[in-house]
Amino acid sequence: EEFDDYLEMVISFGYITLFASAYPLAAFISVFANFVEMRTDMLKLTKVHYRPRSIPTDSIGMWKFLLKAIIWLSALTNCVFFAFTSEQLMQWAPEFYYHDEEADIHRLSPGKGKYVVLFVFFMERVFMLIGFLIDIAVPGVPEEVVNKIERHNFLQREEARAARHSIVKSQLKDIAKINDDSPPPLQDD
Repeated sequence: EEFDDYLEMVISFGYITLFASAYPLAAFISVFANFVEMRTDMLKLTKVHYRPRSIPTDSIGMWKFLLKAIIWLSALTNCVFFAFTSEQLMQWAPEFYYHDEEADIHRLSPGKGKYVVLFVFFMERVFMLIGFLIDIAVPGVPEEVVNKIERHNFLQREEARAARHSIVKSQLKDIAKINDDSPPPLQDD
């Protein structure tokens, strides 16, 4: 069940990011679809099924890698859509295109395709560089959370040290008490 939920969300995320320039309205449709799904899941959990078993984990595992791969791949796909399927690049750089009268469409000018491809890969690299810089600048875990985790670990170590100290102290008292209660050693005449 968890696998299906993750799979559904990753597929939705993939459609939105990989084809954002082809269909920008997909993000808004996805928000609506996720709202409907959230409501149906709530109904399913409250009326139909028992509470699901909780399994604590450190992260979302392989799904995180898959989401990152989709994000990086979306830079390329959106640049390709921008250059080869939309008319936006034709409006920005009309010298790369000519109007085909027979088919009534715009096509790449002969010999200019390599410049369009270079432009696409240049823009893709720029977007990847921006993404890489954002990845470096924004920490994976906020500093406040890191501080709270370090404080929690410190307090656990201090409690463990205090517990060990009290155990050793009580054991030493017990040993001292045993030594005080023991009969005096026999003396040889």
